[in-house]
Amino acid sequence: MQIPVQRVRLDESAMFGFTCRRCKQCCRDKLIQVNPYESARLSAFLGIGTTEFLKRYTVRNGTYLRLLHDGTCCFLGPEGCSVHPHRPLVCRLYPLSRHVTHTGEDWFAELETEAGCRGSYHRGGRITEYLLEQGAEPFMTAADRYLNLIWEMMNTVDSCSESNSFSACLPGYLNWMDMDAVVTDYCRRRNLQVPEDIGKRARFHIEALRSFIG
Repeated sequence: MQIPVQRVRLDESAMFGFTCRRCKQCCRDKLIQVNPYESARLSAFLGIGTTEFLKRYTVRNGTYLRLLHDGTCCFLGPEGCSVHPHRPLVCRLYPLSRHVTHTGEDWFAELETEAGCRGSYHRGGRITEYLLEQGAEPFMTAADRYLNLIWEMMNTVDSCSESNSFSACLPGYLNWMDMDAVVTDYCRRRNLQVPEDIGKRARFHIEALRSFIG
């Protein structure tokens, strides 16, 4: 769904605050986008690999979390988010949204809360403080790295012969969201040990995908 905005083009110094009252309205009827870093964080928290996680909990080739039949997030439980410590960036930022241009410039928008939301805005802080409270920094860093990679992939596809299929232009691309599968294969071919740390594994993942681009 398209969420109306109240303020746009906000930088991290902008006055902003939000008091959440755990009404769980923000966990309903929304497409929650995830990148490979976020999927790896969630799968590790659940004690499964990314291959299984993508099959069980995501749709659209692993790019969005699955919604239940009533429109709620698949991780919404009676007490709230069941994966809260490892929730995706869009959940951490809400009711802010973050926008990044192809030049790397980023800005934030203040979203209009949905009907029934018991949370409230205030101007008692700044966006930079809110980001710190939400633990957003490693997620924003990962999001930026994957966004840059996607730009590279799209440029490769644009320059590829029109007679070739998408998979021919980017061999190995079709399962690119599956970090465990990609990194395991990458390390095997280079006689490297698969890192346990998710941040390091994400860096290997991006290296592997860049090798697909050539």
